[in-house]
Amino acid sequence: MTNSSVSSVESLKSALLDQNPFNEVVVRYQNIWGKGFLDVESLNNHASNAVFQAIEQNRTTSIVITAEYGTGKTHLISRIRHHLQSQGGALFVYANKYGDIQQIKQGFQVILADSLRNLGSQEVTQWQELATSMANQVFKAANPKNKTVSPKELVEKFGKGKPEQVNKWVNDLTKGFRKVKDVSDPNIVRAIFWTLSDEEMLDAVQWLAGQELAQFKANELRLPTQRQSFDAVLQILDLISEYNELVICFDELDNPDTDPDTGLTRAQVVAGLIKELFENLKRGVILSVMLPAVWKDKVKQMPSLSWRKISDYGEPLDLKFMDEDSVIDLVTLRLRDFYQAQNLVPPYSVYPFSESQLRGIGKTKSETVRQVLVWCKENLSKMLDRESVKPPSDPVEEAFIEEMQENIGNYLDDNFQLADALSFGFQTFIGQTVERVTIEEVTDKVCKNKTDKHLNFKIIGKENGQPVKIGVAVLQYAGGVSLSTGLGKLNDYKKFDLTRGCLVRSRSKKMTKPMESKYLEPLIREKGGEFVELKEDEIKPLIAIRAVHQKREVDYKLSEAEIIKFITEKGAEKMLGASNPLLKEILSDPSYEVPTDMIEEEPVVSEESMMADVSKSDNIEEGIDTLLNKINA
Repeated sequence: MTNSSVSSVESLKSALLDQNPFNEVVVRYQNIWGKGFLDVESLNNHASNAVFQAIEQNRTTSIVITAEYGTGKTHLISRIRHHLQSQGGALFVYANKYGDIQQIKQGFQVILADSLRNLGSQEVTQWQELATSMANQVFKAANPKNKTVSPKELVEKFGKGKPEQVNKWVNDLTKGFRKVKDVSDPNIVRAIFWTLSDEEMLDAVQWLAGQELAQFKANELRLPTQRQSFDAVLQILDLISEYNELVICFDELDNPDTDPDTGLTRAQVVAGLIKELFENLKRGVILSVMLPAVWKDKVKQMPSLSWRKISDYGEPLDLKFMDEDSVIDLVTLRLRDFYQAQNLVPPYSVYPFSESQLRGIGKTKSETVRQVLVWCKENLSKMLDRESVKPPSDPVEEAFIEEMQENIGNYLDDNFQLADALSFGFQTFIGQTVERVTIEEVTDKVCKNKTDKHLNFKIIGKENGQPVKIGVAVLQYAGGVSLSTGLGKLNDYKKFDLTRGCLVRSRSKKMTKPMESKYLEPLIREKGGEFVELKEDEIKPLIAIRAVHQKREVDYKLSEAEIIKFITEKGAEKMLGASNPLLKEILSDPSYEVPTDMIEEEPVVSEESMMADVSKSDNIEEGIDTLLNKINA
């Protein structure tokens, strides 16, 4: 580097002060699935190498990684995921949002389906990679001379096919696969083949996740309306094991929430799930990451659980604190990425810090990745101009901003997560009067059956001095039994001790005319209930502050009092607490208006039209040949 190529001090200073390259100190969910977090690959490579070696050796094993707060556990997971995406070798499943831990198996079915919807190593989704491997086995069985088709080729061909052609291809592939493999539920095979069609992908994945399809869509795909079962999970894992290695990673196990009936913590409930998965997994690596204290004091102490099935690999692998070299590498990497993006050239790699400063931080070997990044963030402006130092920001606000950057797209169909965020939102202003309702209690003890989650919670209080009990049901189901059951219970004021029922649902989630007539009109026009539209911009801050509250002890080192204080002081600015328009709408006087724009007639799919394409040819081999000919054309 020549002196003339170095950017001016003024340019460097201006860029650094305008956009601190160390602002991002927390690895978020999208860093796992999207663009990776900048990674010092030498740091804790003993742990990632153990996973890669287990994959190469075709081992079925479980590995526990213990990591103190901020030592880089999610950096490590991001490294593993992105290595597999770039190099291939295994499909990847990432679990960090578990939903209702009382229904952990149903929650894992959703996690599995959503994870496989992400891109794999071959420019298509992991579901499509699996479906292509299954299809190639059918092609070879039909004729050993058939060439192996790439996932991209097959997905492109499905994308160009007419609906009746695609329907026949799925049918022929399903029948052909059943000839070469003994499967307990051919509908799972059919649904996996449907993922090859980008047009039907979302519905197929929704069905594979155990969620209910509307009857007309189930008819179109020739599937039952729902298949929510741990047996379905095990069959999917068996199919994956036939063609791929698999890495299942469990993160965020340090959350203090517990099963109210058993008293088990999240880590203990998930440990029970891991044991069952390990006992049934034919091929793959199960990775779980937790605090050392959680492993020692919670998981290992469970009398009914053999901890060796949770850590079959051996003793847990500990993540290490940073040393002098890794501190230099981390800061260099972060600044290099920043300077390249700004088209700037610094006088030396760690400018404006000095190498001796950074080595001093790493000398004690007691600093975490996050502590180093926070130090850099807080001291950057000091190195440039002491007058530029900003007053310390609110740590709750920083955490809230971090969580607001999460993509909540996957949450918008998760009734439990949505309801949990709403319930927590109401709990933050118990005792206050909002929309003429004084909230006295918020309870999720609405239904006697603990597994019945159709009525999510009840708001108890006074409205204009009179008792009020508002039952809230978040019902994002596409249709079918689950939606009608939820609406039916929301109408039953006497059984569930309600004075008002409130349906929370996205307006884009259509409802059939019979469903409206039977449930929605009576709820709104006869019983004084209400429909409240679920809007992403209104629910997002509630999900974000709920995440801050759940991670307050481990990730953010915050107290509950600090969080409540932030909601109280910044609620109007951040759409939190009593200022959130969604919460206010739930409490407000009902409008008695039925949302007619979300009502539609279900299309009728006749048996004749469903079977018309099949009647053209019952010869599976002929149908497979036709598909291959189109791919080769």
